[in-house]
Amino acid sequence: VQVLPRQTCGLFTHTIYYKEYPGGPKELDKSIRGGELFLTVLLNPISIFMTHLSNYGNDRLGLYTFVHLASFFHSWTNLKLYTLPPLQLAHKYFQLFPEQRNPLWQNPCDDKRHKDIWSKEKTCDRLPKFMVVGPQKTGTTALYLFLLMHPSISSNFPSPKTYEEVQFFNTNNYHKGIDWYMDFFPMPSNMTTDFLFEKSANYFPSEEAPQRASALLPKAKIITLLINPSDRAYSWYQAHAYLSRYYSEHNVELSKLLHRLGLPLPSWLREELQKVSSIKLSGLIIFLSI
Repeated sequence: VQVLPRQTCGLFTHTIYYKEYPGGPKELDKSIRGGELFLTVLLNPISIFMTHLSNYGNDRLGLYTFVHLASFFHSWTNLKLYTLPPLQLAHKYFQLFPEQRNPLWQNPCDDKRHKDIWSKEKTCDRLPKFMVVGPQKTGTTALYLFLLMHPSISSNFPSPKTYEEVQFFNTNNYHKGIDWYMDFFPMPSNMTTDFLFEKSANYFPSEEAPQRASALLPKAKIITLLINPSDRAYSWYQAHAYLSRYYSEHNVELSKLLHRLGLPLPSWLREELQKVSSIKLSGLIIFLSI
C-alpha cells in the first residue's frame, strides 16, 4: 500500500451549482486563474486532488474546474501537465520524495478539519501527556514504578513482547498506526486531573523517535534521566555480566557434552563462550584498576 498526499481544490459534496458556489462564481474562477488552486499546482511537482461524485453531476463543477485550470496553464505558462496511472504516479512521487515513504502520524484532534472527518467513536483522550524516554540504565524503571504510586497517574498496559515499554516511536510498531498505540492506554476518568504516560528507555538513542513523538504528541512533556556516564556504563556492564554469568554455566556444560559426543560446536555457542571469556578478562582489568 502506498499513500500519497492530496490537495484540496475547493470542491466539496455541497458545491454542485456554479452560481451557488460559496462567495460567488468569481471565487471559483479566481482560484483557477492565478489563485489558490493555480498556485497549488504550480508549487507542487505532483498534485493529487480529491473531488466528489456530486461534482460531476448538476453543473459538473469538477470538469469545469480542471478543464479551465489546464487551459489557464497552457495559455499563461510554459509548463506542460502530464498524468500517469496511479501505481506509476506513486513510484514517481516517492522517487522525488523518498523521505516520505514512511508515514508521520499527527494528532487528529489538533486540527478541527481532521477531527470532523475522524470517526465519532474515536477519541484522543488516550494519548499520553508525558513520556519518560531514557536512556537505559539511569533508573527509568524505578521512576516508572514510583510514578504509578500516584493516584492520578496511569501508564500503558504491558506489551507481550516488550513488557512495560510500548516502543512505538522507535520500532516497526509505528507502522501499525495510532489506533494500535492508543489501545495500550486506559481511558482516563477525568481528562483534567488524570495523567497518562509511557516509559520507553530506547527512545533516547533513536533517530526516528523525536520527530515521530513530536508530530503525534506536540504538547507532551519529556522526562530524561541523566547520570554520570561512567556510572551508567558500569551499570550496563553489571547487567550484561550478570546475564552472561547466568547462562555461562549451562553453555559450558553444553559444550562439554557436545565434545564428548564428538559433535562440532554451533556458531552461536562458540560466540557465547567467547563473550564469557572476554567479560571475565574485563572484570580482571577493572579489579586491577588497569
